[in-house]
Formats: sequence, structure tokens, C-alpha cells
Amino acid sequence: MTQVQMGVRFLWNFNWNATDAELDAQYAAYMNLLAGTLGGTIGNAVGWAVCGAGPGLIMMKFNKLLALRVLQEVGEEALDELMANLRVLVQQAAQLAFRQTLITSYKNGRRLLKEILLDPNGRGKVFREALGINTDRVKEWGEKGTKPWSFAIALDNWIESIKNPLIQNFTEELIEEFFDSCSEAFYVVANTADQYMMEQKLGQASLLGDQEFVEITPNRDNEEEKIIIAGPAELIKPTIVQTLAQHQLLEERDLGMWVGEPVREAMKSPPMSIQLRIIMSSKQKSVFKAKRVQITIPNVDRGRLNWLDIKQRVGGANGYMWGRYKAKAQLSGGHSMFIWAATDADAVDRITMLATLSNEEILGITVTEEKREGSRLRLEALRKQPTRIYPWAMTIINQQKVLSEESGIAQLSGVYQRRQKSLIPLHTATRPDNYSELIADLFRIPGPNG
Repeated sequence: MTQVQMGVRFLWNFNWNATDAELDAQYAAYMNLLAGTLGGTIGNAVGWAVCGAGPGLIMMKFNKLLALRVLQEVGEEALDELMANLRVLVQQAAQLAFRQTLITSYKNGRRLLKEILLDPNGRGKVFREALGINTDRVKEWGEKGTKPWSFAIALDNWIESIKNPLIQNFTEELIEEFFDSCSEAFYVVANTADQYMMEQKLGQASLLGDQEFVEITPNRDNEEEKIIIAGPAELIKPTIVQTLAQHQLLEERDLGMWVGEPVREAMKSPPMSIQLRIIMSSKQKSVFKAKRVQITIPNVDRGRLNWLDIKQRVGGANGYMWGRYKAKAQLSGGHSMFIWAATDADAVDRITMLATLSNEEILGITVTEEKREGSRLRLEALRKQPTRIYPWAMTIINQQKVLSEESGIAQLSGVYQRRQKSLIPLHTATRPDNYSELIADLFRIPGPNG
């Protein structure tokens, strides 16, 4: 199939007004190219034989196991390279045979046709009168000094002859895109055909089934979250089951909740028994392929956890603008919290509103601006660009002291146990029906007494 397309391209760009000498020069150039490929193929084979197989045969006298290992490795590598070179050689030979057959037939046919058309009293007179052929044009055909002519050149000249610029531009783009897409489609057809024939030879199609493309939407409430799986049917089936099971296992569980925590500060500050974690997203009602931002409020007051109030403090349904200004609040209990915003004032206002959900009071607020220096000056991906983020979900991280050491994590001031539950959505228009039950369950003391 690929050879067919290359033949069509050759005919499309072939200069039908070329002289016999120019056509012979083209054939000589093709022969030189083929001779070089042939020499490279033979040289490659001889090189592997002399410098690869030769030392292996010599080693047979000293260490037969080593010699067999060397000959096996050399043979595999040599076979791969030889087959690749032979494939190129056969392709070039086929192209040369096709082009030389065309050139020879064209030269003989043109010579015969010119003799007929230029014969003043013979059959040429009938053709000239019937078709209105100009003998001067016939005499110039294939002679030295004539302008090149091909289908490609003729098409370009026709497009340039269009007077209306709108129609000319329309026609040019239409034809150009047609040829590009046609060429691309032809390659797809050729590659698919080659691949299919190879699969038939290897028996893969009968063993593994046809090539399939499956689109999975694990969450019907989120149409954007789609997973595309491609491959043989028999291999796709277990992958689909595994994908759905993995999604069910990880659904509404924030695996990145502890990533990026300030470890040094957590080591110095007293443990936080209850934390409110708010997850923001650059997409409304989805975190799929979106930027995610987490806001943590330490020692949260259970009595202040009104669902609508929490959502309003992070901007409501419209969210707020996230950016390069970082506001950090130092709290009275020895903890701190921070938030990023697009402006200095918004960062202060936002962290002030969120800090009131904690049992601790604000001792001071510091605002810093991320400067575009160093790597951030060179790489735009490292800069915090102003981005609107929306409330997506919230959860409670329960880390209360327990009595049984086996069910908790030992720390300096006691034994603690982490308890993580499903996320409570904030992107919905109304509060979840079981919101009170979820909050009660998240605040339940872990361990044997919980």
C-alpha cells in the first residue's frame, strides 16, 4: 500500500515535458541511490560476519559456552539489522523498477506519438484536424528549453489564474487540505492493512480478538471523567473490570490529602485533634483534570460547621480568585494556617473569615508575594497565575487521643489515630441529606471507646 502511494506521488509530480536526457539522468540518479543501498547492505552483512561471527568461531576453541552465547547475541543483532537493510533495499528496487518502466514506456510512446502527429500526409493529419492540435506545441514537447509541466504545476497555475482573491484562497485551502487529509488517510489505511496482515500471520487476531476501543464513564454524574481503553478484546476485558474496581475503591477519597504538608511545623506544633479540610477545584463540580487547592483549618469548632456558611466563606458557587499572594495566620494554639489568593487584600479577608471556624484565635497575619525570580522567571509553569477556584468538597480529619496504643499512632503528647471518611460535597446546590450524620460520624472518637 505504501508503494502504491509513493507511485501516485511520483506520477503527480512527474515532469511530462522533460527531455530524454533529463529522464536518463533521473534513472542514473536512482541507480546510484540503489547502488549505495546495496553496498551498505552487503557491507553491514560482511561486517557482522567478520567482526561478530568470526571472533565467536575462534572462541569455540577456548570456551564453547562463551562462544555459543556470543554467536547467539551476534546472530540476533545481525539478523535484525540485515532484515531492516533488506527491507529498504527491496523497496528501493521496486521503486526503481516502476520508475524505469514508466520512463522507458513514456519515452518510446512520446517518440511514436510525435512521429504520428507530425506526419503531414499520414494519420497525423486526421488527428490534428479532429483535435485541433498545434504542430508547434508537438515539436516543443520534450525538447530542450521547454518549461516543466506536471499535474502539480498545472494545478498551481490554475489556482493562481483565479482572479477573485476570495475564491482563489477558498480553492487553494480546499485542495491543499484535501490532499493532506487524503495522504494521511491513505497512510492509516496502509498501516492498518499491514498490521492486520501481520496479526493474521502471527495468529494474534484469533487468540486475542479484534482491536477494540472502549470508553468508560465511571461516574455518570460527571460526564467529563471518561477513560478510554484500547487493545485486543481479550486483553481489554480484565482491564475494564480492574479500572471500575479501582475507581470504586478510590471514589471520593483524597489520596493527596497529606502531600505537601509542612512537616517541620507539624513536628514542632502540638497535634491537631480535629481539622477541617476544604478542597477547591478550578472546575465547577469536578476535579477531573483540574487544578486542586486544599485549605486546612486546625482545631475546628463543631458548632460552627454550617454547610452553607462554609461554602460562602470560600466564595460560594462562584468561588474566589487564587494567585501568588500567601496569607499565613499564626493561631493561639500554636498552629498556623495559610491561604493563597490573587490579591493581598483578598488573601487577608479570606483567611480571616476561615479562621473563625477554629477554636483558636488569630495572633497575627503575614502576607507574602511569590516573586517571579530564578526558575519562575524562566518557566511559566512554575508561576501561580490568577485562577478562579470553586468549592468542591470538604472533610474532617479526626486525630483524637485514644486509650489503646495498638489502635493509634504514638506521639509525644499521647497516642493518636487518624480517621478519614468520604468527602462531603460542596459543589452541589443544596446540602447533602445525610450531612448531620456524616459530621457526627467524623467527630466520633476513634479507638475502642469510640
